Amino acid sequence: MKFFIAFDNSDGAKKALKFAMKFKPIADEYVICYISPLIIGAGPTYGSYTPPTVFSKSDNASQEVLNSAKELIETENVNASFLGLEASGDQIARVMTNAALERGADVIITGTRKLSGLSKVFLGSISSEIVKLSTLPVLVIPPG
Repeated sequence: MKFFIAFDNSDGAKKALKFAMKFKPIADEYVICYISPLIIGAGPTYGSYTPPTVFSKSDNASQEVLNSAKELIETENVNASFLGLEASGDQIARVMTNAALERGADVIITGTRKLSGLSKVFLGSISSEIVKLSTLPVLVIPPG
């Protein structure tokens, strides 16, 4: 069985990753994915120059998040791969669910921050959106 874990280094994501390790007896593989939110627009009509250091810093931040996931499971002795992708903020859940499908995942595991009120309006809820979009089973682990 292949488990796809959404990971952003938040407390909820760390708890979800630790919970996912409970499935070691039936897990063939874990795919741990971090999606870096694109902040800078791009396209044929986007006419500004973006220094390469901006992309370098983004790549470094993504690698740091994935390294944190590696550290959390380094003693677990599991078959794990680490995937870093990019998406605009409103497309993160869609990219996540598509990546899980493309990699043949059986289940998506994600944490949640239990946002409510204005926080949810402004920040959205990636986990809620994954549940809405996914054709795979989704296991949402609450923080705490």
